Amino acid sequence: MFDKTIINEALQNSRSAIVSKIQEFVNSKRQGTGAYEPLYDLLTDYPFRVGKMLRPTICISVARAVGGIGQSALATAAALELYHNAFLIHDDIEDGSESRRGKETLHSRIGIPRAINVGDATNVLAVGLLLENLSSLGVTKTLNILHEIEVMAQQSVEGQAMELDWVADNTSNLTDQDYFTMCVKKTCWYSFMTPCRIGFIVGNPNANASALVKPLADLTRFGMLLGIAFQIQDDLLNLIGEMEAYGKEIGGDIYEGKRTVMLNHVISHSNPGESKEILKILATPREDKTSDQIEFILKLMQKYGSIDHGWCLARSYAKQSAELFETLDFLEAETPLRSEEKFISEYHDRRFLKELINYVIYRNL
Repeated sequence: MFDKTIINEALQNSRSAIVSKIQEFVNSKRQGTGAYEPLYDLLTDYPFRVGKMLRPTICISVARAVGGIGQSALATAAALELYHNAFLIHDDIEDGSESRRGKETLHSRIGIPRAINVGDATNVLAVGLLLENLSSLGVTKTLNILHEIEVMAQQSVEGQAMELDWVADNTSNLTDQDYFTMCVKKTCWYSFMTPCRIGFIVGNPNANASALVKPLADLTRFGMLLGIAFQIQDDLLNLIGEMEAYGKEIGGDIYEGKRTVMLNHVISHSNPGESKEILKILATPREDKTSDQIEFILKLMQKYGSIDHGWCLARSYAKQSAELFETLDFLEAETPLRSEEKFISEYHDRRFLKELINYVIYRNL
């Protein structure tokens, strides 16, 4: 359903470029006067596990699709990946997750206090990378990018607060629209909307953001639609995916009580006795939940069409994003590689973004 050559090559090249950039930056900080070296060993844990690298690849691809040089987006793309990993470290603690990218979560391995500090340090490291833009992109673009990051961070923590409150309050009356609101804040801004927006700012020759309002608005909506489809598919994989490919525990969202589209649907469509039992299970502490209880909820999801409901929604939002994408005529069809673009794939342009639409809903990881 998507061109695996374009997707895989672009993501793999991003991985090589981003890992090299982060390693180089971490080493420069490790060698600073008085630096506490053991911390920097931990800073490369999550970033160097094999993740998808979607955010950096989107950022680089948009930058090149509007005429920019891939290398000019590299520092910002690496910073986006670091922010993502900082969020993951903190999310795993807040959710009590046990597995991340096929390995034990950081807090399970080194304890919660140290893992929190590593997450904080990862955020600090990202700021340092963003400041590199001053010499390569200039003051105006650097400030515009920092503003985008500030908006992204605010939206992300608000979305996370919504989700955590729903779990803490054992909320039972949520609609699809409630989920979409949370999803846009928690997932769409930092995973799709901001990488698209920053890529456009980096790659566009015009540094005046006020002149870029219309294309930025279109890219923002594209990222929102695609991000919702991506998150619903991620939630589906957590229910019915394969552990080896997915890299996280199957059913973990139910153990954590996360209010996904499918969970909200089964609560509202099951009979009163079943809904009461679901809420009772969700109120049970994670460590006390049993596999039989998780299976009970999964069977009800199948019985009431909750899985199909989620899948239909994901496809609907992907379809809307595909229709909008065809109107983005400011993205060049192809962008030839230039000699200075090291680690950059020839597919880091509109072609990757187009294939990304089907990738987000037909992937298995």
